[in-house]
Amino acid sequence: MKKYTLHLFSIVFLLLSLSLFISGIHKKIEPTAFQIIKGVFGKVSTINTMKYTMKKQERFHGKLLQQETQVKLNRTPLKVYLRQEFPKKGLEVLFVTGVNNNHALVNTNGFPWINLSLDPMGHVMRENQHHTLYDSGYSHLISILEHLMNKYTKDIETMISNGGTVNWNGHSCWIITFTNPNFKYYKYTVNAGENILTISKKYKLSEYMILELNKHIDSYTDVFPGQVIILPTDYSPKLEIFVDKQQMIPLMTRIYDEKGIYEQYEYYNVILNPTFKSNEFDRSFPEYKF
Repeated sequence: MKKYTLHLFSIVFLLLSLSLFISGIHKKIEPTAFQIIKGVFGKVSTINTMKYTMKKQERFHGKLLQQETQVKLNRTPLKVYLRQEFPKKGLEVLFVTGVNNNHALVNTNGFPWINLSLDPMGHVMRENQHHTLYDSGYSHLISILEHLMNKYTKDIETMISNGGTVNWNGHSCWIITFTNPNFKYYKYTVNAGENILTISKKYKLSEYMILELNKHIDSYTDVFPGQVIILPTDYSPKLEIFVDKQQMIPLMTRIYDEKGIYEQYEYYNVILNPTFKSNEFDRSFPEYKF
């Protein structure tokens, strides 16, 4: 009986040791935040078509405005169909590169009860929007992250961290946080041929944030050479991204400034690289109400 007990103890000890060893291996192979972000870059580069539901919050005049939209996206050439669920249920937007004079077709699903042809960069379509339909999908976020990683190459691995795992909307996600101690505001002199749009694109900044910082500027093109404006050094002082472990894509992104959440984007029911019908980006597609 004594030998049997010792033998049983030895087996239990061996199994416990093996479990601890395997656990140690798992901890060792847990990817770093840098590796995860690199993985996201690789995955996003393989995406040309997407279907998803976007729930977003963007801050305007101190308040977070909410919007929920169904999205169909073809990246190259750019084709976008949007159907808003909130706040204007049934509003539709269709944009196809090279069609309709590169204007978006808009069904307001209300007054004036006709389809409108609008410039995606114009005032009407940009009202209460931080971004344009050109930023649909993940490309805009990836361009910001790539810029930051290239700009802060020497310090990037200390600026991003893997905060572990969270279950978000049924998906196991890594929590990746980018904290930027270099973020600040500074004076910038506008050069010839520049406006807020070109400046934000060049330095990967938020167009709307620049407009908000400079109260004397009325529009994204309302600047002149030699004018001194206020710019942020980077897109934000802090970004938080939930990365789906299986698909290696962002499912939630929060962007902060010194006041708190500035932007939040949530992706639901994401389908990567679906095959769209040949007429799916035509105004006559049976599911649309144009």
